Amino acid sequence: MMLVRPVKISDHGEILSLAHEAGIGMTSLPEDSGVLKAKIERAVASFEGSADARGDEHFLFVLEDTASKKLVGTAGVVAHVGIKQPFYSYKLSTIVQASDVVGVYSQQKVLHMVNDYTGASEIGSLFLLTDYRRDGIGKFLSRCRYLLMAEFPDLFSDIVISEIRGVQDNAGHSPFYRNLAEHFFQMEFKQADFVNATKGGQFISDLMPKYPIYVNLLDKRAQDVIGIPLAASKPALNLLENEGFRYQGYVDVFDAGPTMQAERTQIRTIRKSRRVEIANIGKPESSRQYMLATTGFSDFRVLLCCLDEGKDGVAVSEEAAEILGVKTGDMVRYIEL
Repeated sequence: MMLVRPVKISDHGEILSLAHEAGIGMTSLPEDSGVLKAKIERAVASFEGSADARGDEHFLFVLEDTASKKLVGTAGVVAHVGIKQPFYSYKLSTIVQASDVVGVYSQQKVLHMVNDYTGASEIGSLFLLTDYRRDGIGKFLSRCRYLLMAEFPDLFSDIVISEIRGVQDNAGHSPFYRNLAEHFFQMEFKQADFVNATKGGQFISDLMPKYPIYVNLLDKRAQDVIGIPLAASKPALNLLENEGFRYQGYVDVFDAGPTMQAERTQIRTIRKSRRVEIANIGKPESSRQYMLATTGFSDFRVLLCCLDEGKDGVAVSEEAAEILGVKTGDMVRYIEL
């Protein structure tokens, strides 16, 4: 069975290996031992309810293959972005310029650097080993975060966002970054991406221009990738769209990848999940796959398993009950995969 659980301090070595597999570009899972150690410690404190500040919780889950006890993926949620460090985006908008004198009317696309998403909840750190990208496991891993939000809504914002990687070439170079930010940061994309992941985004405010950027003044290669996802990120984008996320014209400052947005209460998994009792523990007759979550906070877990639905609750297998640490009469939250 596949189990999503909160990260533990002892997971550090395996998380570092997963970060290596994820590679450059996944800023929420950088291959840096010290940064990951701090990230894990922060997540552990968040699940213990001892985060540095209310609203600044960072939750990190791991996906465990219960047969091998191997960690094969990660998923995370930031309760509110921009609480301690500014959260920057480019907002793509249109301005109209006209002159009756020369008979010219034009519409110009403009990028404004904004902090509009300050306070929003952000899902990220989604990574799954290639061998496990099958049988709906990626879908399960992605959606587990919404069950946490459904169970503990007061911890999260009304708006949920997710940044999707923008276009890069085979060498890991971003045409958008190369034609804009590189002029100001004076470092390659990979280095800037790593600095952002490990030291925060203050240097963006320090070095990037505060003035609007006229899109038609950029190189055509940069213009063409604004709001376009990396090909490898399209499956993740599709999962978000299926949950009700939409692109609203906000893009990443570095690679211009799209930022997806949804109202928390309208996310499909949150709307359709049900909170019920465990009515029976035995062998389920159904072969359909469900996401079954506990309702405790510090030990919140989600299992991919079969179960039977009934008017009095759900019936689960002995193995599922043992893995989740639940018994008859306990409350759980579930939804079909």
